[in-house]
Amino acid sequence: MMCGPVACAAPCCTRVPPVGPTAGRLVAPASGTVPSAVLSRLYPLRGLPNQGQLWSWISFDVANQSFTLLINTLLFSIFFQQVVVRDPAIDDWLWSIVYAASMMLVVIASPIAGAIVDARACKKLGLLLSGFACAALTCALGLIPPGQFWIAVLIYVPANFAFNIGENFLGAFLPQLARREDFGRVSGFSWGVAYAAALVMLVLTALAMLVLDLKDPEQWRPFFVGAGLWFFAFSIPTLLFLREGSIPADPGGSLLTVGFKRLARTTREVGRFRDLGMLLLASFFYGGGISVIVAFASILAVEFGFSQVELVVYVAVITVTGILGTLIPTFYQDRFGHKKMTIMLLIAWVLTALYIAWISYQHANAPPNVPEPTWPVWLAGNLLGLGLGAFGSANRAFVGFLTPPNRSGEFFGLWGLVFKLAAVLVIPFGYVKDAWGRWQAMIVLAGMLLIGLILTALIDEKRGEAAAKEANG
Repeated sequence: MMCGPVACAAPCCTRVPPVGPTAGRLVAPASGTVPSAVLSRLYPLRGLPNQGQLWSWISFDVANQSFTLLINTLLFSIFFQQVVVRDPAIDDWLWSIVYAASMMLVVIASPIAGAIVDARACKKLGLLLSGFACAALTCALGLIPPGQFWIAVLIYVPANFAFNIGENFLGAFLPQLARREDFGRVSGFSWGVAYAAALVMLVLTALAMLVLDLKDPEQWRPFFVGAGLWFFAFSIPTLLFLREGSIPADPGGSLLTVGFKRLARTTREVGRFRDLGMLLLASFFYGGGISVIVAFASILAVEFGFSQVELVVYVAVITVTGILGTLIPTFYQDRFGHKKMTIMLLIAWVLTALYIAWISYQHANAPPNVPEPTWPVWLAGNLLGLGLGAFGSANRAFVGFLTPPNRSGEFFGLWGLVFKLAAVLVIPFGYVKDAWGRWQAMIVLAGMLLIGLILTALIDEKRGEAAAKEANG
C-alpha cells in the first residue's frame, strides 16, 4: 500500500503525487469553471495526498457492499427461511444460529490473522484472498437446492466469514492511508460511496423483479450470482493499485508463532490501551445491535406486510438515508470528536429502537381486518438507515484514531473479534422474537445499544490518542 502522511518511510513506499499541480490548495477558478470549483470544494477528500491509493481502497468498500446488502440484509435471510428451512416455527431461530456461527469463526481467527498480516506486511494479500473467496461463494449461493439446510450452511458460513475477515483487513489500511485528523472524513466518504453503489444495486434489483416478475424467493438465485460478480469486479482496482505500506516486522518464524507472539504482547499491554479496550468492549454491545438490524431488517419489513418489490424499494429508500447518514461523520466527526459523535448516534439509535418497539406493539394489538398506516414503518426504517450509514463509518474511524499505525492489522483484528463476537447477540433477539414477540425483541435491541452508550461515555479520547501516538514511536 502507498504510505499516507503518517505511514512509515520504508523504501518500498513510493509516494503518488496528488492529482494536478495545485492539489491540496485553493486556486481561483478560471472563467467559466465556477461550477467545477464549487464541486471541488464539496469533494470531501480534497487536498489529501495519495488519491489513487484512497480510491483503490474505496473500491473494495464498494465491492463488499454487494454481500452486506443483497445477501445479508435484503435477500438471503428470506431465501434461507422460505426456500431452505420452510418452517415458520423455527426459521428465525435457525437463521440467527447460522449467522452467529459464521461470526464466531471470525472471532476466533481475527486477532491472530491481524497480528500475522502486521508481522508479514500482507494485509493486501489477506484482503484479496478473503474478497475473491467471498465472491466465489456468493455465486455458489445460487446453487443451493430447496430444503437442503446443510448445503446452505456449508456455503453461507464460509462466505460470511470471508466477508467479515476482509472487513478487518480493509479497516487496517486506514491509519496508513490518511492522517489521524482526517480519519473521519476518509472513512465516512468511503462509506458514502459504498452506499451510493448499493443504491445502484437496489435499483437494478427492483427493476429485475418488476420486469422479470421475480417475486418468489426461489427465483432470486441470479441475484446471488450477480452479487458475487459485482464483488469480484470492484476488487480488481484494489488488486491492481493498492500497495502495502510497511515492511515485515517479524520476518522469521512460522505464521502462527509470529501471530501468537504479537497477540501475547498486546495482551500484556492492555492497560496501556485502556481507552481502546473500553471502545472495543462498547463495540461488542452496539455491534450486536448492528448485527440484529442487518440480519432481521428484511424479515421485519415482510412481517409488517411489505411485498417483495415493496421490500426492495423500502431498502432502497433506507440506503438513500444511509448515504445522507455518512455525511455526518464525513464532515463533522474529525472536528466534533469521535466520542461525542458516537454518543450522539447511539442516543438516536436507542430512541429509534424504542420507537420500533412501540409501533410493533401497536401492530400486534391492532383490531383484525383494520388497515394500518405504513408511514411509521417507513419512518423507523429511515432512522435505522441514517444510523447505519453514520455509525459504521464513525466506529471504524474511532478505532483507527486510537490505534498505532504500525500495529493496525493487529488492533483491527481485535476490533473484528469483539465486533463479530457481538453477532451472538442475534440469538437472544431471535429467541425472544419467536418466543414472545417482535416488540419485546426490540426492547432487547434497545438494551444492547444502551449498554454500549454507557461504556462509550467512560472513554477518555485524549488519553487514548496519546497512547496510540506513543506506541507508534
